[in-house]
Amino acid sequence: MNLKVIHSEKRLCTCCMEEHEVKTVCVMENICFKDIPVEYEATYFYCDAAEELYMEEGMIIRNDIAMKDAYRKQKGLLTSKQISGIREKYGISQSDLCLLLGWDRKTITRYESHQVQDGEHDAILKKLDQDPEWFLHLLSEARESLTIEAYRKYLNTATMLYEDSQDNSLYCIGGNSG
Repeated sequence: MNLKVIHSEKRLCTCCMEEHEVKTVCVMENICFKDIPVEYEATYFYCDAAEELYMEEGMIIRNDIAMKDAYRKQKGLLTSKQISGIREKYGISQSDLCLLLGWDRKTITRYESHQVQDGEHDAILKKLDQDPEWFLHLLSEARESLTIEAYRKYLNTATMLYEDSQDNSLYCIGGNSG
């Protein structure tokens, strides 16, 4: 097994229940997820005394997301970080984005943490990422369901993104004509 040591610290090792240097290591894992072979970097603790890898809860969650993101990449889907990046770009909360899209209020939370989105939802998220004008349209339709503060915040951000996209497309058109 090829272990890459990231960090080492003296602590209580919950593998052997002794206090000693415990290494945090990365290991390339190969697994089949939904019948697709995926390879991803997993993080573990390593106990030299027991010569064993073990995880704590936070590592289990991060490794699960890393595995699912590797699967997403194989399938051409947005990763969990890319999905949260779309929200950050618009400055919108998970629940408000679900409201705009007409999805169950926890859908984005699940996609950013533990559930792999289907192709249809992925296509919608990609369109939203690339099309601030569509975001503005969805925002207009959901105006009455949002607080006035949230609506104004999202409107300002999306308007700036839309104007930037228009400036960029004009620049490209103007740059090609010369």
